[in-house]
Amino acid sequence: MQIFHSWEEAQASEIRGGAITVGNFDGVHMGHEQVLAETRGHALNASGPTIVVTFEPHPRAVLYPEEAPRRLCHLQEKLQYLESEGVDAVLLLEFTKELASWPAEKFSRTLFETFTFNHIHVGYDFAFGRDRQGHVDDLRRLGDEAGFTVSVAAAFEMLGGVVSSSRIRSAVEAADFDLANKLLGRDYSIAGKVLHGDKRGREMNFPTANVDVADLAHPPVGIYAVRANTCDKEWNGAAYLGYRPTFNGRTLLLETHLLDDSPDLYEQCLNVKFIKRIREDRKFTGHTDLAAQIARDCDDARAILT
Repeated sequence: MQIFHSWEEAQASEIRGGAITVGNFDGVHMGHEQVLAETRGHALNASGPTIVVTFEPHPRAVLYPEEAPRRLCHLQEKLQYLESEGVDAVLLLEFTKELASWPAEKFSRTLFETFTFNHIHVGYDFAFGRDRQGHVDDLRRLGDEAGFTVSVAAAFEMLGGVVSSSRIRSAVEAADFDLANKLLGRDYSIAGKVLHGDKRGREMNFPTANVDVADLAHPPVGIYAVRANTCDKEWNGAAYLGYRPTFNGRTLLLETHLLDDSPDLYEQCLNVKFIKRIREDRKFTGHTDLAAQIARDCDDARAILT
């Protein structure tokens, strides 16, 4: 899959024709998969590439930072998911206030002049350009002039509602992993590079692999039974998500203790899949009480996972 980071990079490439779609694709969930599959079908009919245009950061993080949604996955994960869906090329546009100010016509014309696609396929709620003033009818008018066709994906519904990133975030925040997994089409997880911590867990004989939660959507703080994996191995584990009140912590951390193993994972990418919440977070009087509770948490996690 080719990745372009600007209009100029895309225009200098040989990616032309086929079918294109535009969106944030946060989480690349089941609804997104429908849009991507239909776009791929249009591309095959046109004997051309499947092209995705997406944005970084999320537009709301630029326009309304106080309302910016937490991500369902990191950018690198999103790109991997797009590739697994058969996408041939991605134009990853930096979303800026200047880009947000473009009139809808300028955006759509630049898009067509860049890729000269045969077809554009968009989601049912698609809008674009300054103040989201551009809609499907605007694309159809340009298509009649330029020679491309337009189609709209129907809302994808599952389990009593439309599948959307916001619905999945709500499920995650309620620790409803069964629902989140079904809407995502895979296990909900938090992934990241394993960081060096203060090694308090190791001092209590419960070493942890620590991952920065950053701006990701996450369940309530507490203790969870999890499965964690690198690219070549998976472990059962007990994970702590919280601020470490026993040590007066201020930063949200995800600390995963791997059951029955203690590999050196520093600087490796660890994917932590949440299975079930064990208990809420609470403050302990000291290391001894905390270590005893961690041992009980690990027993509970082992029982859940095996």
